[in-house]
Amino acid sequence: MDQAEPGRFAPNAVQMLRTAQASTLQLSQMADQKASILMGATFVVFSLSVGRALASNQALPWSLAVLAVFAFLSALCGVSAVLPAVKTAKPPPGFKPNKLFFGHFALLDEQDWADAVIRDLEDEEAMFRMMLHDLYQNGQVLHRKKYRFLGYAYRLFIVGLVATMITFVIEIAAMY
Repeated sequence: MDQAEPGRFAPNAVQMLRTAQASTLQLSQMADQKASILMGATFVVFSLSVGRALASNQALPWSLAVLAVFAFLSALCGVSAVLPAVKTAKPPPGFKPNKLFFGHFALLDEQDWADAVIRDLEDEEAMFRMMLHDLYQNGQVLHRKKYRFLGYAYRLFIVGLVATMITFVIEIAAMY
């Protein structure tokens, strides 16, 4: 195996970072797909529940109300998982923009942005740091936002299904 000289990077360092970046992107796409599937399911459940409630002249069964509420809450969490965060506020002190993320460089003058990136590309360590910064920030979005809200959405949906079943059983038992 090739060893890097002290102060230099291993020959496959770029490939390793590209693989990690591709993996992070794939995880992000999977989270978006899961959120979309869950949102579709919860919107159908919520729509059917509301439609049933509006079509009936009778009181809304508690089990249907529980199902509708949990479906709605789950959908909100699913939307939160995929909702883009566009910040226009002034960045906090010490904020280091991600030169590879469009949300940061879109606010810059094109020439200033290109000059800053080219400066980093001239220095191997600066280039690796730029790539690592991008990878780290993408991972933070996955960890702090997408997968967190996706987990909430799935948990709420499951709890809602269980609570609906329990409420339904109680309603049926009360009839007899």
